[in-house]
Amino acid sequence: MVGGFTRSLSSFVYRNFFKKESVYFTTVVASGVAFSITFNTMFDRYWDRKTAGTKWEDIKGDYVAN
Repeated sequence: MVGGFTRSLSSFVYRNFFKKESVYFTTVVASGVAFSITFNTMFDRYWDRKTAGTKWEDIKGDYVAN
């Protein structure tokens, strides 16, 4: 049964995303942009948590009078 599901899934993906070159190109570009935005957002969140308390935004009040 797994073979039938895999075959139908791959057939669906091929028919809807890879058959026409324009749709293939759009799918690849959109996937790349989505991956880039997601990766950058996740890494920025990680870095902000890792370096909390040591960035200029965090210690600015100690050195600059408002």
